[in-house]
Amino acid sequence: MSSSKWTLAISAVVCAVAIPGCGSKGGSEDEYLAAAPEVSALQLGVTDDSPSESLATTADAVDPSSEVAEGLGQAASGLSAAVAPELANARHAVADLNQALRNFLQPVVALVRDTDPTTTEGNVKTWGPVTRGATEFRFVMRRGLLRKHFGWVLQARPAGASDDFTSVAAGGITVGYAARRGVGTVGIDLDALGALDPTVVARGTLLVGFAHGPNGTALAYGLHHFTPNPAQHAAIDAIAQGVHLKAGFNRVRLAYRGNVAGTASDAEELVLARVRHRRDEGGRADLLVTGGDVASGHVWLVSECWDVELAGTYRAVQDCPVDGLGGDQCVLVSSAGDPAACAVDLRQPELPPADPQAPMSDPESPEGDVTPPDSMPDGTPPGGN
Repeated sequence: MSSSKWTLAISAVVCAVAIPGCGSKGGSEDEYLAAAPEVSALQLGVTDDSPSESLATTADAVDPSSEVAEGLGQAASGLSAAVAPELANARHAVADLNQALRNFLQPVVALVRDTDPTTTEGNVKTWGPVTRGATEFRFVMRRGLLRKHFGWVLQARPAGASDDFTSVAAGGITVGYAARRGVGTVGIDLDALGALDPTVVARGTLLVGFAHGPNGTALAYGLHHFTPNPAQHAAIDAIAQGVHLKAGFNRVRLAYRGNVAGTASDAEELVLARVRHRRDEGGRADLLVTGGDVASGHVWLVSECWDVELAGTYRAVQDCPVDGLGGDQCVLVSSAGDPAACAVDLRQPELPPADPQAPMSDPESPEGDVTPPDSMPDGTPPGGN
């Protein structure tokens, strides 16, 4: 269905089922804004350091004065000049994902935060079109028959064109304990977005499932042929997951391409990582590394810990056959530091699945296990129309 037909179809629901006063800011408009996507609701984090992990700032917030926006853009305390190497790689990987989020969310936030809806028809509000650089954007949000259920679509076309808009991202949310926090899904077609917006270099598709609660957040990303920059990194198909506890504990599962410390050259390896960090204590990464300088049929098992200042305190590298991971056939490649220097609760390894596309259960998730959607959402509110 074309974007114009989609808009007409969803506009058919009469305003009688919408909340009173639709079309005016400060009334029902607040409920629509409470369903708008923003970076801080979808970002992954390791140490919660905004500059190195490309975390949300107040400039990314739909409502910078809201309670959930408090503390955005603050850097982690006690940073070391010599960050543990695999921690640095993990932070770079989450920064790539967070920046891909920001690329599609910037026009959304600019539209809904700074302008009134262009049109309101029944339970459908449309913002834009508005031109950003060489691209024209339009954002359409639809409210379901049940309160707090919303679906949305971000559409784009070249600036000055008269062609139909192309949908480049879509999602849905059931708003929960706070504005822009709840349960839902998001899909981002970076190929389509990059073809229309020359500032976007990332490619592939990101499919995201999320669940927010007062005690923390659970996220699951489906990375489909994703690369932050095809000129620098080969694409990857994998699942990335994150659990963020308000007490200051981040647990992430990542897949990325990068040069692992201690390998023979600058060639990129495929890294499957389980990274855990406790605020004011330190953290640990356990990696499965293949490709690059790692021999075919082998996998490097890397464990690394860091202290409160993010400096490495322990690192061990084993070379194992793929079918004998962690067994007697493994050979110690290198070791430095003392495993007792790891935070008490992080002294035991916790490996990610060897299959990058297999889900990983997390018993510490306050919202249970979350999985990404199987395909791009179409903007239908959760629970249907």
